[in-house]
Amino acid sequence: MEAQDKGAPAAGPHPTKERILEAAEEVFAARGFEGASTREIAAKAQVNISSLHYHWASKDALYIAIVARVLESLRERVRQSFVADGEGLDAHQLIERALGGVFDFFADNPHAARILLRRIVDFTGPAGAEAKDALGPSWRVFHDWARDFTHGVLSDADLNFVILAVQSVLLVTTLDSPYVSALRGGDFSNPEVRAALRARLLAVVERMVVPGR
Repeated sequence: MEAQDKGAPAAGPHPTKERILEAAEEVFAARGFEGASTREIAAKAQVNISSLHYHWASKDALYIAIVARVLESLRERVRQSFVADGEGLDAHQLIERALGGVFDFFADNPHAARILLRRIVDFTGPAGAEAKDALGPSWRVFHDWARDFTHGVLSDADLNFVILAVQSVLLVTTLDSPYVSALRGGDFSNPEVRAALRARLLAVVERMVVPGR
């Protein structure tokens, strides 16, 4: 049984560990691994530094926990997309189910998009193996049925490029920055902007992977 953390304040809607994880996700997303500090994370979580290190011995350990937490949430979202029987669904419906779910995940979790984008381009710090295959488990699912849809029209190399392009667009379009906001036509918190971008992205993917579209 886990010992009770006596260093955390009693107030707050979440247990101490959850507050630390939420704060760490926000700080790592904003500053990256090198720029983040456990003291800043502890302050944001409203716990003292000893409380944080009670649960995670180092910044490395906490960062690995954050990367794993984001990836597990994404894998679960993709897994849920394929729980229902896909028999009888056309390409449009399957793309909507799979990529629409991934789009919604990143739209609802902007810190996750920033963390994975930083993890893909920045190989410093811990979790190197996780970084190399950051979205692999999720995208292998898409690769398998996209390959079936193309009926051999696209080679594996071309299909991998499509996946890389879509993955990059999904991550970048959810970033909160003036440059990205201008390109996508408005604030992502605007439901109309989000819906239009979602529909446009799925339509582009469908044209890329479905023969005759």
